[in-house]
Amino acid sequence: MQPNFGTVIWDQLFEPLTDATKDIITSDIKRIISYDPRLQVNSVSVTEETNGLQIQIVLTYIPANQSETILLNFNRNAAKLTTN
Repeated sequence: MQPNFGTVIWDQLFEPLTDATKDIITSDIKRIISYDPRLQVNSVSVTEETNGLQIQIVLTYIPANQSETILLNFNRNAAKLTTN
């Protein structure tokens, strides 16, 4: 019920993976993670895979000073099935 909440990654999934596209995705990820003040983004890496994008995010959980790496896969084929 909040049209401005969510990610733009699905909108960018079929665009050419240029530096500008990577910047849009990286900024969006940082915006989303910033909603939780306990988390700090250390790095975001966006790479093109055979069927989509893989995004690697390194986060620090500030209260425990603990870092973790999260891998997110966005599959173009899955996106086509949900939009048709």
